[in-house]
Amino acid sequence: MVEHERRRVLQYAGLAVAGGSLTTSAAAADEDDETASIGEAAGWSSLGGNPGHNAAVPESGPKAPVTVAWEYDHSGPAAVVDGTVYLTTGGEVHALDAADGSVEWKTGDIGASGTPAVTDEAVYVGGEHLTRIKRDGVLCCQADFGYDEAVPSPVVAGGLVLVVAGGTLYAADARDLTVRWQFDPADGTLYEQPVAVGGGAVFATSESRLFARELADGSERWTDDDPAGTDEYSRFTAPTDRQVSHPVATGDVVVVGSVDSTPEAIWWNGYTSIYDAETGVKRTNSKRAPITPGPITDEWFFARTMHDLYGFDRETGGKSWETPYNMYHVSSAVVTDGTVYAGATINGETYGPGEIPDPETGVYALDENGEVEWAIGTDERPTLSLADGTIYASGETLRAIRSEANEAGDGSEGDGGDAEDGSEGADGDEKAAEDGSGGSDGDDEAAESDDKPTNETEQNPGSDGVDGGNGTNEEGTTGTTDGSNGDDASGEGNDTATEDDGDGMPGFTAGAGIAGGALSVEWLRRRETDEGSGAADERNS
Repeated sequence: MVEHERRRVLQYAGLAVAGGSLTTSAAAADEDDETASIGEAAGWSSLGGNPGHNAAVPESGPKAPVTVAWEYDHSGPAAVVDGTVYLTTGGEVHALDAADGSVEWKTGDIGASGTPAVTDEAVYVGGEHLTRIKRDGVLCCQADFGYDEAVPSPVVAGGLVLVVAGGTLYAADARDLTVRWQFDPADGTLYEQPVAVGGGAVFATSESRLFARELADGSERWTDDDPAGTDEYSRFTAPTDRQVSHPVATGDVVVVGSVDSTPEAIWWNGYTSIYDAETGVKRTNSKRAPITPGPITDEWFFARTMHDLYGFDRETGGKSWETPYNMYHVSSAVVTDGTVYAGATINGETYGPGEIPDPETGVYALDENGEVEWAIGTDERPTLSLADGTIYASGETLRAIRSEANEAGDGSEGDGGDAEDGSEGADGDEKAAEDGSGGSDGDDEAAESDDKPTNETEQNPGSDGVDGGNGTNEEGTTGTTDGSNGDDASGEGNDTATEDDGDGMPGFTAGAGIAGGALSVEWLRRRETDEGSGAADERNS
């Protein structure tokens, strides 16, 4: 396998101020910041809901019948904590009241992208810089790692903010963003995607290696250099314009995807593997095809192919769950006790006239047998978050989906306007879009049979455009956001790539727990002046 040539990281630090009137200070942090708590926030606090990105949550989501409680006329990846939705859109961060979608505050354009990471005191976002914002909307500080592309969605754990920029993993102090430790593998660049944290370790991948580093100091726990696969092209899955990919971790395991197809392939096939978080021993591989890890429960793990979502037995790797329709793409998945919520688009080309399931694009709630509980159409394949019984689906607009029983007598809706003057403002949405580069016919990749029509063959998904969208140019991002996609092409793959496994899923629960200074880059403290943008900074139209 061929490792990409490692890029040098510029030893440059500084800030580009965007939006609002801010003063600059290189002094020590304010007393409030020095003593600020950096405890874990309750809710969907970051990409995948937690530092391990494991979107398997113990709470229940909305049950049928459901309704769209409110819409907000902007989109982007979201975190939801303590009754507030934090959304990155158009380079800005918006804070919305989760009850009705009304605006609590906005920043100006600070170059933000990717999913926010929220602690009990602050909000952290990637993009042009790594940025810390107080929970009241006051911009605190930014760190610039000399990386000319978007910094992926950050992860906060153990008092550290963790990001990969320019192929180097940085662990910055959560109070002031000074770098506490960094990891720059000598043999190649780390993928620009979110890292995952679990069991006291930080997990990151390059093309040929999976690294487990100690969260406390960045020292090596273990390294695996054997991506699952059978040929010389086996490699760990990179983030691409179409397919968001990054490690998923719990307290005891880490799940990573690998590709077993030529770089020129149209549709990629591969495997999803479970490793012991403490030792690095490979426990289980999925059956052939899935290359992107998804939620993991006590009994099952979910993974995506280039088109669809499947569930596998955690011990054997056997396929035990699948969606009922032939999907063109599943962009996002959340698992609760007994239900899988998927943001998806149906592959209409595999159905006859009048036979395409409705909606063709939207949010699907699927039970433990893969049957549809309910579905809501959306304008674009959405990225999902779940908190307080509400699914937040972000496509071209952000929708809050709830059980009708919870909305009885509540007709309030956010109008997408400004908190002060009610104006809508320009759209400028930073969509978490995956680009529609996958519309070509699939190659024949040897595949195992499946009962339903699928389109799993090989693909070359293109450049690392997403930061897990870093949905996201979500996981190495460049202007798109975490895990959503802008695909409008209709791909026609031909060979199925999953194994027939007759038994339906007997039940699953969202269980596994999440565990939750060499070089310093310059950082500049930023606080608002009396004339500045403030907690309710107006968005430029």
